[in-house]
Amino acid sequence: MRVWVDLGLLALADHWKVALGGVTILVVVVVGTLLFGVLGSDTAVADLTPTTSGQPTAVPDAVSTPVPTPVAKVAPTPLPKADPTSSRKLIDPIVLLTNVNVPIHLTGSENIGSLEFVLTYDPSVLKMSGVEAGGLAQSALFDFGSRIPGRLWVGLIDSEGINGDGPIAVVSFEVVGPGTSASLLALENITTYDASSLLDILTNATSGSFTVDGRALTAPTLAFPR
Repeated sequence: MRVWVDLGLLALADHWKVALGGVTILVVVVVGTLLFGVLGSDTAVADLTPTTSGQPTAVPDAVSTPVPTPVAKVAPTPLPKADPTSSRKLIDPIVLLTNVNVPIHLTGSENIGSLEFVLTYDPSVLKMSGVEAGGLAQSALFDFGSRIPGRLWVGLIDSEGINGDGPIAVVSFEVVGPGTSASLLALENITTYDASSLLDILTNATSGSFTVDGRALTAPTLAFPR
């Protein structure tokens, strides 16, 4: 840059009177100064440009794929086989006992203060299991007993008097006889008294029956003629 400045000063000293020459020299000085500045700036920029280092570029590590953990297989527990004979034991009972309820009816009863009778039946066909007071004897003193199989005693007392038609007692039996068997249901030793006069009352007894096949039942009846 100093060279261009010296040349410009010499031109001005020798030709200071020539205006055109002076202008020309001034233009040359300015252009040279600008060119030198541009070239200097390019060099400085080039010097400031960072150079690529020789260090290797880092490569990311490969992602490891997880290995599944093997699961031990458990063998299914075999179910026990059903015993084909077990169902037979449940559906093949030795004896099947069925129940039958035998009502003892009164018809046409009037002011009956006391009543007792004996019901007879075949113990090889029926087995007595219980006795209950019937609808007509709900307010009466009721009792029964059986000392000998096949014979049932029943007695009752009602101070208010029993009136009307209906069951006086209900006897429960277990059926123990074979299918072709049957039993007569008879009423014996009947004693009846009036609640007011304490006199005997005449009765007519009608026997009943029970047949195992078809469970055919006819209830025994005590009738009071008027």
